[in-house]
Amino acid sequence: MTAQTVREKIQAHITGELPINWGVLMTLGVLMVVLGTMGIIWAPIYSIGVAMVFGAFLMAAGIVQLVSTFSAGEKNWKGKIVNILIAIIYIIGGGVALFNPPAAAAGLTLVMASLFLAIGVIRIVFGFQQRKNGWAWVWPVVSGLIDIAIAVILIMDWPISGIWAPGLFFAIELLMNGWFLIVTAIAARNVINAAVEA
Repeated sequence: MTAQTVREKIQAHITGELPINWGVLMTLGVLMVVLGTMGIIWAPIYSIGVAMVFGAFLMAAGIVQLVSTFSAGEKNWKGKIVNILIAIIYIIGGGVALFNPPAAAAGLTLVMASLFLAIGVIRIVFGFQQRKNGWAWVWPVVSGLIDIAIAVILIMDWPISGIWAPGLFFAIELLMNGWFLIVTAIAARNVINAAVEA
């Protein structure tokens, strides 16, 4: 490795592209990979957890909105009733999710299926638009078809898919982010080691 390459890599640290304290990223990455792997094995348990966290956030948002609406002190505010109703809906929805997590997980699965379906259609349309322009179009169409296939699987297996889908997708996200952090930490460590050896 030339001195110029070492200087460029150290400069990457200075400009913030790679962290200097790579050990924290490595530890967090390994922890996320372990938790993600466990989530794939125990997807139903993770689905219940995801639904309960969603419910807690929803309930907390409703309570904060309700308190802020009443504490605002506005007497002539026309949107006050609407904000109170939305806050109550949030609190009830959060309560249902907290006290009946399987139902919340099933509901989240339908939302996920709808998102996959919509995103799949958009990607396919985008891909065919790219084809008309002579650009790369195959990957958007293929990924759109995969999205639609996932949506169909979730819908065809619903409500049973509510048992495994939210937890599985959360676990996969943990795995992907964990490996991203590990690779980033390794790159940072290699740059530091190269700079020390130079």
